[in-house]
Amino acid sequence: MDLGKRLAKNVKAIRLGRGLSQQDLADRTGLTVRYISRLENTAPNLTLEVIEKLTKGLGCSPNDLLSSDDDVSMKGTKEMLDQTIRFLQGLRSRI
Repeated sequence: MDLGKRLAKNVKAIRLGRGLSQQDLADRTGLTVRYISRLENTAPNLTLEVIEKLTKGLGCSPNDLLSSDDDVSMKGTKEMLDQTIRFLQGLRSRI
């Protein structure tokens, strides 16, 4: 998979893993929803400025945007498990 397609796929995976809509990411980055949609579907050439906005908006590192599929999938799974554990701990504290 070429680097642009990997970045596009990872942006979408990280965004969804964080429970963000394209509008949420647009609000966090100052990019438009149309641009984010295009980015996730066509993998345009990105400037370093856009990559920086994405990393800040997604709360991830540039490495996360360029990681292989397995790395992103595992990271998303770990984040979901961590969120579930925190939720369950919160429920336990109420009992």
